[in-house]
Amino acid sequence: MSTRLLAQQLNLIETIPVNKPLMEGHCVQTFDYLIFLDFEATCWDRYDRTKGSAEIIEFPAVFYDLRQHKILKEFQEYVMPTERPKLSEFCNKLTGITQKQVDKGVPLQTSLLLFTRWLQELTTKYNLTFDSTDMRKKRCALVTWSDWDLGTCLESECRRKQIRKSEIFNKWINLRALYEEYYNRRPLGLNGALLDVGLTFEGKQHCGLDDAKNTAFLARKMVSDGVLLRITKELTIN
Repeated sequence: MSTRLLAQQLNLIETIPVNKPLMEGHCVQTFDYLIFLDFEATCWDRYDRTKGSAEIIEFPAVFYDLRQHKILKEFQEYVMPTERPKLSEFCNKLTGITQKQVDKGVPLQTSLLLFTRWLQELTTKYNLTFDSTDMRKKRCALVTWSDWDLGTCLESECRRKQIRKSEIFNKWINLRALYEEYYNRRPLGLNGALLDVGLTFEGKQHCGLDDAKNTAFLARKMVSDGVLLRITKELTIN
């Protein structure tokens, strides 16, 4: 008689039930909600000699329920660039954002304030926390497709313009990093990643709000495939 069979007969082995979702590839996530960000910024053709530093011109976000797998709220503000106020033709064609929209937009500092107020309303309504140690509340995290939005674009512009941003923007989930780690391949942008997993981009590429929504759709697919979402980047606060 095998050791395992003998142990079973003597009730020395405990059988632990496994939830069906786990067997299908799902894994238990540590977050309850996610906020997807995807900035659009001033840009130029590679040969344009008038190019400058990138300034955010669209500030979008979507609030996503990871348990119900759906978007609950949306946020979008067009932002007025101040260093290079006139958009390049290349930027207009790529993003679809018009000069009129940014001229009527708000300064970056104001957009950050409006986003913070939007986030405060969500925090109160859904009992959110961005602190992993507070077990009494629902955990939430910022998510971007790469480190560029929060690690380069927003960080650099705030430093140049001496704008103080919330500490919330200092850590996030880089979905691309988790994608490359799990699937062991480098996708050709967000659209390429969607196509690789059998999804189709919905809306207009390089529209920040549509990009944020599609990043959420990709995350939903990744979670169903068994990807465990975690914070991948945290800026050092000087």
